[in-house]
Amino acid sequence: MSSVINQLEDLLEGLDPVVTEDYVDFTLKQQNEVQIAKGITPSAPANYVPVTKKTVTYIVMAAITNDAGDVLFMQEAKSSCAGQWYLPAGKVEPGEDLETACKREVKEETGLEIMPTTLLAIETASGSWFRFVMT
Repeated sequence: MSSVINQLEDLLEGLDPVVTEDYVDFTLKQQNEVQIAKGITPSAPANYVPVTKKTVTYIVMAAITNDAGDVLFMQEAKSSCAGQWYLPAGKVEPGEDLETACKREVKEETGLEIMPTTLLAIETASGSWFRFVMT
């Protein structure tokens, strides 16, 4: 477990992660193919090399539940995924920490004020973006 914690601390400090094939289950090339199939121009070439805190996008996502165990989803308005249902999410602004970004995104997208309590998951796509899922 300390290895995972060390890797997370390194990532948040801006150090490049060591990415191996078993670390990536949906490569940037595969993502680009999906985007092209949907008629969307990929935002990064398949040979993209991430540079942490420079060319990498950080995203926060919130899994919000009520006392009955219901999970809050919202319907997306962006043209690339209009009508699809998602958890509230968005990009971390420069200089913003993950907790503040999560609170801001949830407030902007749902009007709710929350207090993130748990880092539930970290997802990545070939290091081009990192999504931090919080409860």
